[in-house]
Amino acid sequence: MLAAAATAAGFLVLAGSPVPMVRNFGILLVAGIVIALVVALTFGVAVQALAERRAPRRFAGLGALGSEVGAAWRGAGEIITGSRAWCALVRGSGRAARATLRGALARPALTLALAAMLAVAGWALDPVTRVESDIQRLVPQDLRALSDLQDLQRVSGVGGEVTVLVEGANLTDPKVVTWMTGYQRRILRELRYSEKAGCGRSDLCPAFSLPDLFTTKASLSSRERVEGLLDAVPVYFSQNVIAPDRRTAALSFGLRLMPLERQLQVLDTMERRLDPPAGVRARLAGLPVLAAQANDRIASPWRRLFTMLIGLLLVAAVLLAALRSLRRTLLPLIPIVLATGWAALAVFVTRIPLNPLSVMLSALVIAIATEFSVLLSERYRAERDAGNAPDEALRRTYRSTGRAVAASGATAIAGFAVLTVSDIRMLRDFGIVTVLDLVVALVGVLIVLPAVLVMAEGAARAPRALRRRPATAPGSRLPSP
Repeated sequence: MLAAAATAAGFLVLAGSPVPMVRNFGILLVAGIVIALVVALTFGVAVQALAERRAPRRFAGLGALGSEVGAAWRGAGEIITGSRAWCALVRGSGRAARATLRGALARPALTLALAAMLAVAGWALDPVTRVESDIQRLVPQDLRALSDLQDLQRVSGVGGEVTVLVEGANLTDPKVVTWMTGYQRRILRELRYSEKAGCGRSDLCPAFSLPDLFTTKASLSSRERVEGLLDAVPVYFSQNVIAPDRRTAALSFGLRLMPLERQLQVLDTMERRLDPPAGVRARLAGLPVLAAQANDRIASPWRRLFTMLIGLLLVAAVLLAALRSLRRTLLPLIPIVLATGWAALAVFVTRIPLNPLSVMLSALVIAIATEFSVLLSERYRAERDAGNAPDEALRRTYRSTGRAVAASGATAIAGFAVLTVSDIRMLRDFGIVTVLDLVVALVGVLIVLPAVLVMAEGAARAPRALRRRPATAPGSRLPSP
C-alpha cells in the first residue's frame, strides 16, 4: 500500500503539465496504479487462496487439463532455464548482485560518493540535452499528409501561417494602415525576405493582409477614402483581412516548416517589433504560436527541474505521512533523488534526443525508483527488527524482495520496450528513453540502497555508543595514548 501510494504521488506531478497529452498520461498512470492495487487485493488474493487448496472437488474435472498445462509449462521452463544464455544470465546477475552487496558492506561511503558524483553530472548536463521539436522528424516519414505538406512548401515557399491580430476603434485611420504597412516591410526585411529571391531563404513570407488593399498614397489620403475603398471591396474578399465592424484586422505572414524552437525565435522577433499606435493593440495569433509556446514550456530545463522537485516533494510527503519518521522517509528517498540524475546522465551520454513525450520522464523515474526503494528499505527494516545483523538482513532482503523488485522492473522494461519498434519516431524515442531510464533507476537503486542502509546503521550506532560510554570521574586522569 505504501509503495503504491508513493508511486502514485510520483506520477501525479504529470497532472500539472500544460500539455493535455502529458496531463492525461499522468492521470491514466495514477488510475492504473489504483486499479492494479484493487485487483491485487481482491482477485489476486482469491487466486492465491484457490491455488493453495489441495485437490478441490469442483475443479476435479479439470485435473487432466491442469496436468497437461502444468507439464507443458514445466517443459517450457526446462527449455529456457537449460539454455546457455539463460544460465549465463543467471550466473552473471548473481555475481553482480553479490559483488554489489560486498561493495556496499565494505565501502558504503565510496559507493554513495560515486553515485552522487554521477547524479550531479547528470543534473548539470540535463539543460544541454537536445529536445527534438521538428514535427517533420517526429511523425512517420511515409505519412501522406507529411509529403503533401512538404509539397505545399516546395511550391508556395511556406507550410503554415501566422497572423498579427490588430484591434482598435479606428482601424480605418490612415495612420494605422500605414503602421501596418511599415511593420510588414520591416519584419520581412529583418527575416531576410526579398521580392527577387522570394520565400526561398526566408523564414517569413508575406501573405494577403489589409495593407495589400491600399497600394497607392492616394488610397490612404483620408479616412473616408479608406472606408470607401473597403466598401467597394466584396465582403467575401475583405472579410479575410478586416472584420465587418472594422475593429479587428489581420496582418498575415507565411511561415516555413521549421523546428519549434526556431519557430519561437521568429515569433519572438515579430512580437518585439510590434509598436502599434496609441489606442491600437497588436498580438500574434495562430496555431504556430500555440505550438511554439507549448513546446517552450515543455522543453524548458527549469520546468523539468521544477517538475522533478515537485514529484520528490509529493513522494516525501506521502512517505512521511505514512511512516511518521524522518529517518525512514529519507533512507529510501536518497536513491530516488540520485536516480533522476543518473537517468539524465544516461540520456545525455547516449545522445538520444528528448521529445514532447519523453521530456517529462523524470516523473516516471521518480515513481518507479520509489516503488523499488520503498519495498527494499522496508523489507530490510523488517529483517533488522527480526534480529538479523546488517549484512545478513541485506542478504535476506535481496534474496526475497530483491528478486521480486528485479522481476517487476524487468516486466516494466519489457512493456515499454515494445514502443521501440514503433514507426512513429516520437513513440520510438519515448520507448528508448523510458527503457533506458528504467534500467538506470533499477540498477542504481539496487546498488546504492545497500550503501545508504549500511551508512545509516553506522550513523545510528554512533550516538548510542557515546551514550553508553562511562563518564570520566572528576579529577581522574585520562588514559595516555
